[in-house]
Amino acid sequence: MSTTRVAITGADIATRLPAPPETGADDGWALFLDVDGTLLDFAHDPDRVEVTPHLHDDLANLRERLGGAVALLSGRALSQLDELFNWNYHVAAGLHGAQLRTPGGNVRTTGNAAAFAQIRARAAELVAATRGVLLEDKRLALALHYRRAPTARAAAEHIAETLLRDVGDSHVLQRGDHVIELKPAGVDKGGALAALMQEAPFRGRAPWMLGDDLTDEHAFRHVNASGGVSVIVGARRPTEARHALDDPAAVRAWLHGLAMAT
Repeated sequence: MSTTRVAITGADIATRLPAPPETGADDGWALFLDVDGTLLDFAHDPDRVEVTPHLHDDLANLRERLGGAVALLSGRALSQLDELFNWNYHVAAGLHGAQLRTPGGNVRTTGNAAAFAQIRARAAELVAATRGVLLEDKRLALALHYRRAPTARAAAEHIAETLLRDVGDSHVLQRGDHVIELKPAGVDKGGALAALMQEAPFRGRAPWMLGDDLTDEHAFRHVNASGGVSVIVGARRPTEARHALDDPAAVRAWLHGLAMAT
Protein backbone atom coordinates (compact mmCIF):
# COMPACT_ATOMS: atom_id res chain seq x y z
CA MET A 1 0.00 0.00 0.00
CA SER A 2 1.44 3.39 -0.95
CA THR A 3 1.34 6.41 1.31
CA THR A 4 1.09 10.08 0.35
CA ARG A 5 3.94 12.23 1.59
CA VAL A 6 2.86 15.74 2.51
CA ALA A 7 5.28 18.48 3.55
CA ILE A 8 3.54 20.62 6.15
CA THR A 9 3.98 24.38 6.38
CA GLY A 10 3.89 26.46 9.54
CA ALA A 11 0.26 27.39 8.93
CA ASP A 12 -0.92 23.77 8.78
CA ILE A 13 0.99 22.12 11.60
CA ALA A 14 -0.74 21.35 14.90
CA THR A 15 1.14 22.90 17.84
CA ARG A 16 -0.88 20.98 20.42
CA LEU A 17 0.25 17.41 20.95
CA PRO A 18 -2.35 14.69 21.47
CA ALA A 19 -2.38 13.20 24.95
CA PRO A 20 -0.39 9.97 25.40
CA PRO A 21 -2.22 6.98 26.87
CA GLU A 22 -3.06 7.27 30.55
CA THR A 23 -0.70 5.82 33.13
CA GLY A 24 -1.42 2.12 33.31
CA ALA A 25 -2.04 1.87 29.57
CA ASP A 26 1.48 2.70 28.49
CA ASP A 27 1.98 -0.45 26.43
CA GLY A 28 0.19 1.38 23.62
CA TRP A 29 2.99 3.78 22.65
CA ALA A 30 6.76 4.07 22.33
CA LEU A 31 8.95 7.15 22.49
CA PHE A 32 11.81 8.03 20.11
CA LEU A 33 13.90 11.13 20.77
CA ASP A 34 16.49 13.00 18.75
CA VAL A 35 19.17 14.63 20.91
CA ASP A 36 20.79 17.85 19.64
CA GLY A 37 18.19 20.51 18.96
CA THR A 38 15.48 18.34 20.52
CA LEU A 39 16.48 17.18 24.00
CA LEU A 40 19.47 19.51 24.20
CA ASP A 41 20.12 23.07 23.13
CA PHE A 42 22.75 23.45 20.44
CA ALA A 43 26.29 24.48 21.32
CA HIS A 44 28.95 25.85 18.98
CA ASP A 45 31.07 22.84 19.97
CA PRO A 46 29.07 19.58 20.25
CA ASP A 47 31.27 18.54 23.19
CA ARG A 48 29.98 21.51 25.19
CA VAL A 49 26.27 20.70 25.33
CA GLU A 50 24.68 20.67 28.78
CA VAL A 51 22.41 17.98 30.21
CA THR A 52 20.38 19.07 33.23
CA PRO A 53 20.27 16.57 36.13
CA HIS A 54 16.47 16.32 36.12
CA LEU A 55 16.54 15.25 32.46
CA HIS A 56 18.42 12.09 33.49
CA ASP A 57 15.72 11.38 36.06
CA ASP A 58 12.85 12.11 33.68
CA LEU A 59 14.23 9.79 30.99
CA ALA A 60 14.78 7.03 33.54
CA ASN A 61 11.21 7.43 34.82
CA LEU A 62 9.81 7.29 31.30
CA ARG A 63 11.83 4.18 30.46
CA GLU A 64 10.28 2.50 33.49
CA ARG A 65 6.81 3.79 32.68
CA LEU A 66 6.96 2.55 29.09
CA GLY A 67 8.55 -0.76 29.96
CA GLY A 68 11.78 0.16 28.22
CA ALA A 69 10.15 1.45 25.00
CA VAL A 70 12.21 4.65 24.89
CA ALA A 71 15.03 5.10 22.37
CA LEU A 72 17.46 7.86 21.47
CA LEU A 73 17.97 8.37 17.71
CA SER A 74 20.97 10.60 17.14
CA GLY A 75 23.76 11.58 14.84
CA ARG A 76 26.08 11.20 17.81
CA ALA A 77 27.97 7.98 18.44
CA LEU A 78 26.58 5.54 20.99
CA SER A 79 29.57 6.22 23.24
CA GLN A 80 28.62 9.90 23.39
CA LEU A 81 24.99 9.12 24.16
CA ASP A 82 26.05 6.80 26.96
CA GLU A 83 28.27 9.46 28.48
CA LEU A 84 25.73 12.27 28.18
CA PHE A 85 22.67 10.42 29.44
CA ASN A 86 23.98 7.45 31.43
CA TRP A 87 22.43 5.43 28.61
CA ASN A 88 24.67 2.35 28.77
CA TYR A 89 22.83 -0.78 27.68
CA HIS A 90 19.66 1.15 26.82
CA VAL A 91 18.12 1.27 23.33
CA ALA A 92 19.61 3.81 20.93
CA ALA A 93 20.65 4.49 17.36
CA GLY A 94 23.92 6.33 16.88
CA LEU A 95 25.38 7.89 13.74
CA HIS A 96 21.90 8.12 12.20
CA GLY A 97 21.44 4.36 12.45
CA ALA A 98 24.93 3.18 11.52
CA GLN A 99 25.09 2.02 15.15
CA LEU A 100 21.96 0.36 16.50
CA ARG A 101 21.69 -1.00 20.04
CA THR A 102 18.67 -3.25 20.37
CA PRO A 103 16.60 -3.99 23.49
CA GLY A 104 18.73 -7.07 24.11
CA GLY A 105 21.87 -4.92 24.30
CA ASN A 106 23.34 -6.11 21.00
CA VAL A 107 24.95 -3.49 18.76
CA ARG A 108 24.68 -3.68 14.99
CA THR A 109 27.24 -1.61 13.12
CA THR A 110 27.36 -0.42 9.51
CA GLY A 111 30.75 0.70 8.22
CA ASN A 112 34.41 0.01 8.92
CA ALA A 113 36.37 2.49 11.04
CA ALA A 114 39.76 1.14 9.90
CA ALA A 115 38.87 1.47 6.21
CA PHE A 116 37.58 5.00 6.88
CA ALA A 117 40.78 6.11 8.62
CA GLN A 118 42.39 7.62 5.50
CA ILE A 119 39.33 9.77 4.82
CA ARG A 120 39.25 10.95 8.43
CA ALA A 121 42.91 11.95 8.17
CA ARG A 122 42.22 13.81 4.93
CA ALA A 123 39.29 15.61 6.58
CA ALA A 124 41.53 16.74 9.43
CA GLU A 125 44.01 18.20 6.93
CA LEU A 126 41.32 20.09 5.01
CA VAL A 127 39.66 21.46 8.14
CA ALA A 128 43.00 22.55 9.61
CA ALA A 129 43.49 24.74 6.53
CA THR A 130 39.97 26.21 6.73
CA ARG A 131 38.63 28.89 9.08
CA GLY A 132 35.26 28.50 10.75
CA VAL A 133 34.75 24.76 10.22
CA LEU A 134 34.91 22.32 13.15
CA LEU A 135 35.56 18.62 12.52
CA GLU A 136 33.79 16.04 14.67
CA ASP A 137 35.41 12.63 14.20
CA LYS A 138 32.88 9.84 14.83
CA ARG A 139 35.17 7.00 13.69
CA LEU A 140 32.60 5.51 11.29
CA ALA A 141 31.46 8.95 10.14
CA LEU A 142 32.45 12.58 10.46
CA ALA A 143 30.69 15.91 10.79
CA LEU A 144 31.69 19.35 9.54
CA HIS A 145 30.18 21.99 11.83
CA TYR A 146 29.97 25.67 10.94
CA ARG A 147 27.56 26.92 13.64
CA ARG A 148 30.12 29.29 15.13
CA ALA A 149 30.82 30.75 11.66
CA PRO A 150 27.75 30.47 9.38
CA THR A 151 29.64 32.18 6.56
CA ALA A 152 31.89 29.11 6.41
CA ARG A 153 29.06 27.02 4.94
CA ALA A 154 30.52 27.13 1.42
CA ALA A 155 33.89 25.99 2.75
CA ALA A 156 32.24 23.12 4.63
CA GLU A 157 30.35 22.14 1.47
CA HIS A 158 33.58 22.12 -0.53
CA ILE A 159 35.34 19.90 2.02
CA ALA A 160 32.34 17.55 2.18
CA GLU A 161 32.12 17.17 -1.59
CA THR A 162 35.88 16.57 -1.80
CA LEU A 163 35.71 13.83 0.82
CA LEU A 164 32.69 12.25 -0.83
CA ARG A 165 34.58 11.94 -4.12
CA ASP A 166 37.46 10.31 -2.26
CA VAL A 167 35.40 7.80 -0.29
CA GLY A 168 33.20 6.53 -3.10
CA ASP A 169 29.86 4.76 -2.71
CA SER A 170 30.33 3.56 0.87
CA HIS A 171 29.26 6.92 2.33
CA VAL A 172 26.77 9.69 1.60
CA LEU A 173 26.35 13.30 2.69
CA GLN A 174 23.71 14.21 5.26
CA ARG A 175 23.03 17.94 5.66
CA GLY A 176 21.62 19.30 8.88
CA ASP A 177 21.41 22.43 11.01
CA HIS A 178 24.79 24.14 10.46
CA VAL A 179 26.43 20.79 9.84
CA ILE A 180 27.28 18.47 6.94
CA GLU A 181 27.95 14.84 7.76
CA LEU A 182 29.64 12.06 5.85
CA LYS A 183 27.91 8.90 7.04
CA PRO A 184 27.73 5.25 5.91
CA ALA A 185 25.36 4.75 2.99
CA GLY A 186 22.08 2.94 3.42
CA VAL A 187 21.26 4.01 6.97
CA ASP A 188 19.00 6.69 8.41
CA LYS A 189 16.83 7.29 11.47
CA GLY A 190 13.74 6.00 9.70
CA GLY A 191 15.36 2.64 9.10
CA ALA A 192 16.60 2.53 12.70
CA LEU A 193 13.15 3.31 14.06
CA ALA A 194 11.54 0.70 11.78
CA ALA A 195 14.02 -1.95 12.92
CA LEU A 196 13.38 -1.23 16.59
CA MET A 197 9.62 -1.35 16.06
CA GLN A 198 10.01 -5.01 15.12
CA GLU A 199 11.36 -5.88 18.58
CA ALA A 200 9.83 -6.08 22.05
CA PRO A 201 8.98 -3.90 23.89
CA PHE A 202 8.41 -1.59 20.88
CA ARG A 203 6.53 -4.09 18.71
CA GLY A 204 2.81 -3.40 18.40
CA ARG A 205 2.96 0.10 19.89
CA ALA A 206 2.30 3.46 18.24
CA PRO A 207 5.62 5.30 17.74
CA TRP A 208 6.04 8.90 18.90
CA MET A 209 9.04 10.68 17.35
CA LEU A 210 10.41 14.07 18.37
CA GLY A 211 13.13 15.68 16.23
CA ASP A 212 14.23 19.01 14.86
CA ASP A 213 16.39 18.49 11.80
CA LEU A 214 16.31 17.21 8.22
CA THR A 215 17.87 14.01 9.54
CA ASP A 216 14.64 13.33 11.46
CA GLU A 217 12.36 13.49 8.41
CA HIS A 218 13.05 9.83 7.57
CA ALA A 219 11.71 8.86 10.99
CA PHE A 220 8.70 11.19 10.68
CA ARG A 221 7.68 9.45 7.46
CA HIS A 222 7.77 6.03 9.06
CA VAL A 223 5.87 7.25 12.12
CA ASN A 224 3.15 8.85 10.00
CA ALA A 225 2.74 5.69 7.92
CA SER A 226 2.48 3.67 11.16
CA GLY A 227 -0.27 5.79 12.69
CA GLY A 228 2.04 7.35 15.26
CA VAL A 229 2.74 10.92 16.34
CA SER A 230 5.47 13.00 14.66
CA VAL A 231 6.68 16.19 16.37
CA ILE A 232 8.96 18.83 14.88
CA VAL A 233 10.96 20.87 17.40
CA GLY A 234 11.67 24.46 16.44
CA ALA A 235 10.75 26.64 13.49
CA ARG A 236 12.10 24.62 10.55
CA ARG A 237 9.51 24.22 7.80
CA PRO A 238 8.38 22.52 5.66
CA THR A 239 8.30 19.19 7.46
CA GLU A 240 6.39 15.94 7.37
CA ALA A 241 5.85 16.11 11.12
CA ARG A 242 2.24 16.78 12.08
CA HIS A 243 2.74 18.44 15.46
CA ALA A 244 5.25 20.91 16.87
CA LEU A 245 6.99 22.09 20.02
CA ASP A 246 8.79 25.42 20.13
CA ASP A 247 12.27 24.42 21.30
CA PRO A 248 14.25 21.95 23.44
CA ALA A 249 13.07 23.70 26.61
CA ALA A 250 9.48 22.91 25.62
CA VAL A 251 10.47 19.27 24.96
CA ARG A 252 12.10 18.98 28.37
CA ALA A 253 9.05 20.51 30.04
CA TRP A 254 6.74 18.07 28.20
CA LEU A 255 8.89 15.11 29.19
CA HIS A 256 9.02 16.31 32.80
CA GLY A 257 5.25 16.51 32.92
CA LEU A 258 4.98 12.95 31.62
CA ALA A 259 7.60 11.70 34.06
CA MET A 260 5.88 13.33 37.03
CA ALA A 261 2.55 11.72 36.04
CA THR A 262 3.87 8.23 36.81
